[in-house]
Amino acid sequence: MAKDFKTLVRMRKWALDEKQRELGEMQGVLNNLLAEKDALEKAVIAEQKVAAENPELAGFAYGGFANAVIAEREAITKMIAEQEKKIDVFRDEVADAFKAMKTAEIAERNRAEAAQAEEDRKEQEELDEIGMRSATRDDGLV
Repeated sequence: MAKDFKTLVRMRKWALDEKQRELGEMQGVLNNLLAEKDALEKAVIAEQKVAAENPELAGFAYGGFANAVIAEREAITKMIAEQEKKIDVFRDEVADAFKAMKTAEIAERNRAEAAQAEEDRKEQEELDEIGMRSATRDDGLV
């Protein structure tokens, strides 16, 4: 029985570790999207600077660039929102896995404490029996 609880705790801990690893990967994807959005904003600033320096040449190219940036910015923003939503949902799963692991740990600890209490009770009974025998011998009753 004791081994069953230890196995359960180990399995729950493994499941929690897997969920935390997956959450880390999801957070990595979100960080990449945020970095991509930041790089896009920097590219816009650089392109605006070039366009300001050469207004004759930039007039033709900048319009198409601006439209592409707007579309890409919207797409990245949508992906960021979706990823944040996935992360929020997955955090609940991680919390559930943590709760399951803690429940198993508490059950294991309670089982161990109950076993120790039973062992202590039996030991105390043996000591009481030894004490009673010793007392009766000292009184000359035996």
